[in-house]
Amino acid sequence: MSRCIRRDDGHLQLAASCRVSHSFHPDDRISRTDAQPDQALTLQRLAADCGLSAYHYLRLFAQALGVTPHQYLVRSRLRTAARLLAECERPITEIALDAGFADLSNFVRSFRRAAGVSPRGFRRAARGDRKIVQERLRPLA
Repeated sequence: MSRCIRRDDGHLQLAASCRVSHSFHPDDRISRTDAQPDQALTLQRLAADCGLSAYHYLRLFAQALGVTPHQYLVRSRLRTAARLLAECERPITEIALDAGFADLSNFVRSFRRAAGVSPRGFRRAARGDRKIVQERLRPLA
């Protein structure tokens, strides 16, 4: 049986009896996710980078941040898309693809669910009171 211990430096320490303990810090993976949200990152790849099984990585990530890696990745992509929608006049489809969404319908559905408004509506509001909408997309950390 293993247990997690939060260390002073912010790392989660997975200590297993009679096993080598593993150190996990979500910032190590999050910085890469935030920097390149359009990349295809698999749970297995992220876990292997930390020397953990996918199951333990998922548990530690969710314990540290309160959301799964997939939820975090979607939110990171939505934050990227919101920034691009507010800053430039590129087509919404192009922004969705650049942010890492595979298709427009998934992007629109996810954006509407998270922000409470369509990407087009967000873009229109971006010149005015966009802080109300962006507050719903704020980063977790």
